[in-house]
This record gives sequence, structure tokens and C-alpha cells, in this order.
Amino acid sequence: FTTLVGAITFWFFSLYWALLVLGVGLCLSYIAMLKKKTFSPPAKALTAQRMAHEISQDTSPESIARFACQLYYYFHEPTQAISLLEKFLPSHDPLLCTTLTDILLKEGKTSRALYILRENPFALEDPLLLATQGHILLHIGKIREAANMYERSLRFAKLKGFPSSGAHWFTRKLLTLSYIASIHHTLADCYCLLEDLPGAKRQYRAGNLLLFDVSLWRHTCEDSL
Repeated sequence: FTTLVGAITFWFFSLYWALLVLGVGLCLSYIAMLKKKTFSPPAKALTAQRMAHEISQDTSPESIARFACQLYYYFHEPTQAISLLEKFLPSHDPLLCTTLTDILLKEGKTSRALYILRENPFALEDPLLLATQGHILLHIGKIREAANMYERSLRFAKLKGFPSSGAHWFTRKLLTLSYIASIHHTLADCYCLLEDLPGAKRQYRAGNLLLFDVSLWRHTCEDSL
């Protein structure tokens, strides 16, 4: 709607007023989003029907990962979600592997999650798998090893990028920037725990530069406490 009004304004008035209308509209949309605290989810029966139809038409890694996440987070069916993802483990797809290990970690199966990640042939070259290994190592207190994984993940992210989410290219770009910023911030947390404060500050700044929302910026080690 904001884009349409901006285009009409540009046609009848000028670029200056069109940009002004677009800026005001985006600001109002952002404020409304922040103020809306709750969202009403669709009925579970309808969601299940849509999921069944989607998975019958599309067996891509993105669709399977989305299906498994809905089973786990929305339907609270961890066994079914894990079973579904394990069936596709032989494909070695990074997105499916990471989705499975995230669920296993939340279920308290840390050793199993780390084993699955390390068994993946892309474990040391895929940025998503590297970052997930970092999360698990940080979770179990292996800080230096976690930092090494995050550092490696950032290097490979610049070369290969992250798995496609199936979303629009602009959405994928924003998600990638957000995820890389998160890795920078988590790496900074590792440096804080390792008492490398200059390194932590560099990583906080690097992460902040990738985030449009200043409320997500981090500056000091105390922000992570």
C-alpha cells in the first residue's frame, strides 16, 4: 500500500514528496509491528491440511525443514519431527541437518546433535553447519572450539553464502545479513568469555553494521549477560 501511494505521489507531484511518503509509511509500519505483541495463529486443522498438501507437491529441503519445524514448534510432536528429518539425513543437506540438530539440542540430546553434524561431509566447509557446531560447543562450555567454528563460518559465508530458504531474493538477503550479524555477536560473546575484549568489540561492531534495527545492536560484553 505504501509503495502504491508513493508511486501515485511521484506521478502527480515529485520524487521528493514520493520519498517522504514512502519514508513515513515505512516508519508507521515499523512502529505498528513493534506494538503488535501477539499474532493469532491459524487453526491447527487448517495448518495440517496445508502442510500435507505442500509436502506432497514439494519435497525440497526447504519444504521438508519447514514441515519439520511446524511439527515441532506448532504441533509439539518432537518424535515425528526428528523421524522425518532423519529419513533425509543421507542427502547430507546442510539445512535439513541443521534443523535436525537444532531440535535435538532443544530436546537435550547434545551428543547426538554434535555427532550428526560432524558426520556430515560438509561439516567443515558449510557456514550453516559450522555455525551450528559453534552453538553446540558454546552450549557445552567449549568456548575456544566454538569461537574457531564461528570464525570459520564467517569466512565460508563470504565465499558460499547460506542455504536458500525458498523466499524472495530480498528476503533471503535480509535473512543472510541478520544471520551473519548474529554470528558476529555470538563470536564476540565467545571473545568476552576468553577475555579478548578488543576482539569482542570488533565483532560487535561488525555485527551492528549489518543490522538495520538499532535496537538489536550490541556494544559491550555486559549486553550478553
